[in-house]
Amino acid sequence: MRQYSRLQSSLQGNRERSILKITIVGAGAMGSLMTARLSLAMRSQSREPGSTPELERVLLYGRPSAHLDAVRARGLQLTERDGQTTTVKLEVSSTPSDVVGSDLVIVLVKAWASADAMAPLRTHLTRDTVVLTLQNGLGNAAAIRTALMNNGVRPHVWLGVTTQAAIRTAPGKVRHTGDGLTAIGRRTPEVNDRLSNLAAALSDAGWKTVAVEDIHRWVWRKLAINAAINPLTALARVPNRAISSDPELRKAAGTVAAEVVKVAAATGVRLNGEQVVAAVDEVARATGDDQSSMLIDLVNGMRTEIDAINGQVVRHARRHNVPVPTNDLLSRLIHAYEHGHRPADGSREGASYADIEAAIRG
Repeated sequence: MRQYSRLQSSLQGNRERSILKITIVGAGAMGSLMTARLSLAMRSQSREPGSTPELERVLLYGRPSAHLDAVRARGLQLTERDGQTTTVKLEVSSTPSDVVGSDLVIVLVKAWASADAMAPLRTHLTRDTVVLTLQNGLGNAAAIRTALMNNGVRPHVWLGVTTQAAIRTAPGKVRHTGDGLTAIGRRTPEVNDRLSNLAAALSDAGWKTVAVEDIHRWVWRKLAINAAINPLTALARVPNRAISSDPELRKAAGTVAAEVVKVAAATGVRLNGEQVVAAVDEVARATGDDQSSMLIDLVNGMRTEIDAINGQVVRHARRHNVPVPTNDLLSRLIHAYEHGHRPADGSREGASYADIEAAIRG
């Protein structure tokens, strides 16, 4: 944390401009949590005597849903990790033109929905807009860049990962389940002033963020953690802590992570295998009885992010001729489960968290 404080201090001393208008795309648990955090910061800043608020507008944009309707009508009921509950009024919209004027667009939709979610915004963003993906897996930035190309021009698209975590317990209700740090970067390793200013602005608003040169290493490290935890917990129908406490699952998770480390190395990204396995164990213990997003999606009969996680590992492995039999098998098993359990009418809004817990207990 001392390292983070020093970096934050240096960033704050070299700021060209503040981020004033932010749109979060994706009204799931994480999108709702981030919108609530930034909205609370915006209102707090505006109440400080003589202050110049950095945030002028925070908008939650998402497809029409029962969750968005509940938030629009009653605000978001946010339960903190200590059990304290706050109702936060959020500005929400499903109208693409409402994102006009956004300085920053943060993407938190499911990986497979990236193109469909962003395409309607193509004509409403400018080349000066920064679009930041904080989604799971690989390939999201490329899909977003393609979706936003408009007559040869598109916004800046940057990469990020976050260790923040949340779950939606019911429409209009979200529980913050994990605190942490967000790292952001660009395709090139340079940390320019605009990237630094963005990290500082988000940190000032209560969302701890650092600008990093090696964002691809951060992305691959999180990919390894997700690849090891998500499909195993989904198929075994167990909470995250089982990856740490069950010897067989722990061994399987280590095998998955080791394959990811080898593929990352083949692409030029060096990860410490022991540190990655330790991180998998740490995340599994820290998130305890929480269910992975992939398990929740399977129980709901919804499409998972398997293609963006283990599927991307397999795709890159084939390109570099690296064997990854465990990741390949997990991808096939999740696809088989999806095909056999998805409702005939496609994806649905989803069961409550309590219903999912009951279903997992059997």
